[in-house]
Amino acid sequence: MAKMTLELAEECIRKAKEKAVEMKVAMFIAVVDEMGKLVAFARMGETGIGFGEKISMAKAKTAVAYKRTTKETMDRYANYPGNYFITAMAGLHPDEFWAGPGGVPIIVGGQLVGGLGVSGSTPDNDHKCATEAIANIQEK
Repeated sequence: MAKMTLELAEECIRKAKEKAVEMKVAMFIAVVDEMGKLVAFARMGETGIGFGEKISMAKAKTAVAYKRTTKETMDRYANYPGNYFITAMAGLHPDEFWAGPGGVPIIVGGQLVGGLGVSGSTPDNDHKCATEAIANIQEK
């Protein structure tokens, strides 16, 4: 049975950092386990965003909770009138919910083991960094 370990979390952080360097962006990177508990965190250099660590953690937690990317969650609920679902969830779960690109579930052997969240660049860059960083991990 696949499980989140510190070694796996550190591998996810390393791959996200490598992708961010390739993209020439600095990121906040968080990995949580299948219960949404923080396992590993990294901050790259001087990032310009003030709440990046909280956002990266919330993205990772949201990816675990919904078992899909945070971009998919955003797209799923974006057309609701007034974005009431996104607004309500953010209000009910401050620091825990983020429906914006940059969070991905970590699936190993077909099983959800955790989530990766990155923050620090544009929504498109955050999504690209997260999804491409763990692409090979999910194939294990």
